[in-house]
Amino acid sequence: MATNWREDWKKDLLKLAAGILIGGLLVIGFMLLMINGRNFVTAIKPGHDIGYLADQGGAQEGMHVTGRVPYVYDCFANLEDLGGGGVSEYYYALPTADRLLIISVPAGRYEAMERLKEETWQYLETGLLPQAAVAFEGHIEKAKGRLPYLLGEYMSEIGYSQEEIDALEEPLLVKYAADTYDKARIYAPVGMVLLASGILLSVLYLFLKRRKAAGAPLP
Repeated sequence: MATNWREDWKKDLLKLAAGILIGGLLVIGFMLLMINGRNFVTAIKPGHDIGYLADQGGAQEGMHVTGRVPYVYDCFANLEDLGGGGVSEYYYALPTADRLLIISVPAGRYEAMERLKEETWQYLETGLLPQAAVAFEGHIEKAKGRLPYLLGEYMSEIGYSQEEIDALEEPLLVKYAADTYDKARIYAPVGMVLLASGILLSVLYLFLKRRKAAGAPLP
């Protein structure tokens, strides 16, 4: 009687451990994919060189953008760090062959972008090409919130007419996301492995359970 109780207890404990292991693999793998999957898909797309887009135009929503920012106009807006009292993101005007884009950078890239901005204006005055190109990786999306309005205000300040501003297409934002993509390249594959492992263990567990219920000897 005591022996049967101990054996049943061991079996129940093994079932519980198997359930926790399989459930943990499935939940953690699914969460990692949910959080990082979309960024991972964008990160593995071929990157469009931002210098080429600046010189030739052709920026489109959804593009994966890489390379070095060759030049940039002024910073015309920023995003305050929520609750931190500082600035988390800066927005610059990026001139291209066919439109004026908005490029966003985190606070850590502000000084580098400011140097590039100064060299850009010097280039317009002296013809000396900027040397402070800033490494960049991100994607292109539609500009939202007040950004289109603030870009229009800035364009008016630098000499665009209202007719020229109205004739432009909907503003696009080239959003910096290098850190996010670096994490996605690590965590999304880990999530895939964990989720696949959980599914395989679930199938194996159900197979062994049915085999045992049918009275067949376990391998």
